[in-house]
Amino acid sequence: MENNLAYALQSTTAYLNVARDLSRVNSKNEEITTRDGHVYGYLVDVKVTGSNISAFRAPNSWKMRNSFRKFHAYRDLMFDNAGIEGNEKGRYGKTIRPYLDIGHSAGTEAHVVSTNSAGGDVIFDVGEWTYTRLATTPIYGEGPRPGTSAQHWADAFSLHICEANVDELAGDDVQSAMYKQVGMIHSYNLDRMEVVTPTALETVSGPSNPLAQLRLEGNQSGGAVLEIAEDQELEAPPYDQADNGDSIETINGGFGASTAQFPTIRFQTFVPAGLMRVVTNASAASPVICEVTVLGKMLCKDMA
Repeated sequence: MENNLAYALQSTTAYLNVARDLSRVNSKNEEITTRDGHVYGYLVDVKVTGSNISAFRAPNSWKMRNSFRKFHAYRDLMFDNAGIEGNEKGRYGKTIRPYLDIGHSAGTEAHVVSTNSAGGDVIFDVGEWTYTRLATTPIYGEGPRPGTSAQHWADAFSLHICEANVDELAGDDVQSAMYKQVGMIHSYNLDRMEVVTPTALETVSGPSNPLAQLRLEGNQSGGAVLEIAEDQELEAPPYDQADNGDSIETINGGFGASTAQFPTIRFQTFVPAGLMRVVTNASAASPVICEVTVLGKMLCKDMA
């Protein structure tokens, strides 16, 4: 397999799609999930010379991995409910292909250039890589049905892994929201049962808990131990529980500042779904060559 990908970056922020570009240089479709929805990631070596760089990627968290599984399953259900089966999904539409974040769909995507013509004489940008779109039926309550141009009987939207849902029309007590773009992790957070932390009224409390006291017979520190237990029972998880909190954000996969003495920056990172956003000093007048060497492809759950 050809695994060396060279990008001629011409804007300060660019999106790299490792799976798509491996497909193009190897003439073979790369699927970023298994057929039952387990997401893959790529271990890559990133190298730039003469430029600062910061690379951002999706977190390899259980929420990210579960969001892929859930959207894969619900996408299959969507097709089943519409009577679409097997090959009717298309040869290359068996699995999902999301964007990285909200800005990706309208952002600048970098393409691989041939390694012997870094100026861009040969650019691997031919071939269709369609990002996933889904369609749902909005929920309406009693009363008049859709009466504005913003309201529809069907709602179609694209997917992005990180960041929040983007509303086309906000929901209220009688109708669901309409979406332009849907954040996979954000939607998974909204859909799943939250971690419940007991309130002060539900914790153990001194003499009113005879079972706890039975184990403390003759132990004069029993009161202090019960206070510790109450504090621990009230302890929240060591991560942000908000549906649109930290868990939906991209994280830094590597960075560096180029200097005259050390002009080359190199680092390795694991890239879920093969999607990265890189920020460099590049411009149309001064392109920056970013070399990405794919060292391996493995399931994200195996790298957790």
